Amino acid sequence: MHTSYAQMTVNSGFTPLEYVQELVGPGITVSNVVMTNNSANQIGIFDGQNSNIGFNSGVVMAAGPVNGLIGNAAMADAGQPGNGQTDADLLTVAQSVTSNPSSGFINSVNDVISLEFDFVPSSNVASFNFVFSSDEYTQWINSSFNDVFAFFVSGPGITGPFSAPPGFPGGAQNVALVPGTNTPITISTIFPAGVPGEPPAGLNPQLYLSNAGGTTHTHNGFTVPIPIELNVQCGETYHFRFAIGDGSDTYLNTAVFLEAGSFVSDAVDVTVATVSGDSTIVEGCTDANFIFTRPEGETGDTLIINYEIGGEAIEGTDYNDLQDTVVFLPGEDSVVINLSPIQDGLDEGFESVTITVELVNICGDTIVSSGVIYIGDGPIINIDESDTLLVCANELVTVGASASGGYAPYTYEWTDTLGNIIGTGDSLDLGITENGSIDVYVTATDNCDFSNVDTLTLTLNQTLSVDTIIVGPATCEPDGFVSAFVSGETTTPDHGVYYSWTSMSGQAGPAASVWTDLASGWYYVSVEDAVCTVEDSAFVDLLNPPVAVLTATPTSGCEPLTVSFDYSSSENGDAYALSYGDGGNESSTNLNDVFSNTYTGTSATSFTAQLIVSQGLNCEDIATVEIQLGICGCTDEIALNYNPDATIDDGSCTYPVPPEPTVSAPNVFTPNGDPDEVNEEFFLTSENLAELRLIIFNRWGNVVYDYTSSDVSNDNPSWNGKTDKGDELDEGVYFYKYEGVGFESVIGDPGIEIQGQGFLHLIR
Repeated sequence: MHTSYAQMTVNSGFTPLEYVQELVGPGITVSNVVMTNNSANQIGIFDGQNSNIGFNSGVVMAAGPVNGLIGNAAMADAGQPGNGQTDADLLTVAQSVTSNPSSGFINSVNDVISLEFDFVPSSNVASFNFVFSSDEYTQWINSSFNDVFAFFVSGPGITGPFSAPPGFPGGAQNVALVPGTNTPITISTIFPAGVPGEPPAGLNPQLYLSNAGGTTHTHNGFTVPIPIELNVQCGETYHFRFAIGDGSDTYLNTAVFLEAGSFVSDAVDVTVATVSGDSTIVEGCTDANFIFTRPEGETGDTLIINYEIGGEAIEGTDYNDLQDTVVFLPGEDSVVINLSPIQDGLDEGFESVTITVELVNICGDTIVSSGVIYIGDGPIINIDESDTLLVCANELVTVGASASGGYAPYTYEWTDTLGNIIGTGDSLDLGITENGSIDVYVTATDNCDFSNVDTLTLTLNQTLSVDTIIVGPATCEPDGFVSAFVSGETTTPDHGVYYSWTSMSGQAGPAASVWTDLASGWYYVSVEDAVCTVEDSAFVDLLNPPVAVLTATPTSGCEPLTVSFDYSSSENGDAYALSYGDGGNESSTNLNDVFSNTYTGTSATSFTAQLIVSQGLNCEDIATVEIQLGICGCTDEIALNYNPDATIDDGSCTYPVPPEPTVSAPNVFTPNGDPDEVNEEFFLTSENLAELRLIIFNRWGNVVYDYTSSDVSNDNPSWNGKTDKGDELDEGVYFYKYEGVGFESVIGDPGIEIQGQGFLHLIR
């Protein structure tokens, strides 16, 4: 039987020996293989390299049919029907889970299947890897409905409470335990945090993986890959029994996945890891790792391993140079050697690289472990596309491309002949508007970045066309027409040629080739035959339409504003209606009438005057003119008569005039240094002066003092009766002269200039 869904497949129907051979790897010799109770198809070989189960392949055994594993997490694996068999050892294991308060109520184990065999290890350690999964997660945690499995091992150095075949008097141990404990593995000993009604932190949650939303198998949850390592004696015979069954009932399936080739007992094992998960790598794309491992229990010392390199590929030519020695340092259980293929551009097919390790174990046997990979050339990508013929220009067609020969998945890019990107993906919607052909290019790129380009041609051969549309112009009476003529039409007994007209306003026209009694405007026609639909349009002109022309004089001014309107340049009208925009209007049938209107208001505003020229009832034309009404006055804020409502300055602004400057002077001063310090200096008393210059002359006309001040209030020119050097001048009569400038006006007019002179007496 072969069952698959999404990314996992399960094959069953093999012999017991074939199942065991799938499990064992180097260093293990098996015999006496027995499988019990497989009447319900409860064992199979799985392929999970693209699933989330954690192993590429191996053997899966379940408490119900293995085909129930296949599906997605939203599907229930009922585990029906089972085989009805029981097992006393499994019941003991189920009842021994002390962390489950309901384990004592598990009173039966049902639908048991077991696979057992003898094995002889080639070293003192044997190991294998497994994953536990169940559809009982997480609803039935800590209940009596807990399915159970066990790995029973018996042989030299092993004693245990479980049954063992004759020849193994020490009994058997269950090694299917939570790592680092003596607790059997069930859904109640490994579960996540946050399960309602259970301990908030869960139990061993680091070992649990949720399958919520999963698409590769049906079970609700499963464990991470768990390793089992057995301490054995080299060359001795041991017995291994793998058993699984339902606990308390026969409903909801549980399974255990054992990794292919992981049941081993060798000093050093060689495996291969690639990105793709298989044994193939590609030149210029992917590389591979050879992984050397030794048992975890034998990592205390340094181990040096020499290996041989073989195969068709040539080291240093087809791939990088590799070291020929592997060194395990203390504490290391694995060493990785990377192999990187060299892109040489040659067509060499697949070439192998093999790494082989030969060791003599403590039993004296020669153990051979090897790994092999295959190097493939860069591919030649083939692109399948189909050129397409269209018979209608208004059609879109979906074209596609499919690539092969490379390494999937592929990406696609579509470009036009100018190199512009017009689409991505393996399909593209294309159209063509004119008869002929267009080319587009599709580039397919594989997962290794190899690519190829192909050309797709789209051809249009449309025969139906609108040859011409005859147009009859309209007057102001709706008397125009349109008439369409087509060619290349295709008809059948069930399908003729159909016409559909619409106007620019959306009015539907007749289902005929001609539409009459039309006003001026655009008209659209759609013509359909048995194959295509084509569209065209035509414009119906208007003969001698009315033309409105309106002028205004003036178009702006101060309130009140009287404006004259002239429409005498209008044409082809028989009625004229003029609205002024302020509520007033006039009408006339005389083209030469002249109208006027006076616009008033308290604030600046704009009026739109409109002229409608009519011809009959169906035609009219409109002209407008804007009238700007302003408020005139003084707009200067510093003026005495500033008008804040004014928008037009009429030149009426008036401004304040500065007061007349005045000057007075004493005729005697006495700079004698008396205690009262009265009349010690000669100075002028002034008002309204912005600037003042004072000049003093002696009786011979020589200047003895000259000073100008631009801040008379704070720096008034004054003479102390001395020279510039500080020497006192003689008593007597002196002559003074002054020059003054008054304050300028607010608008910048210069101040009034004044002059004066006189005599003064200096008395000490």
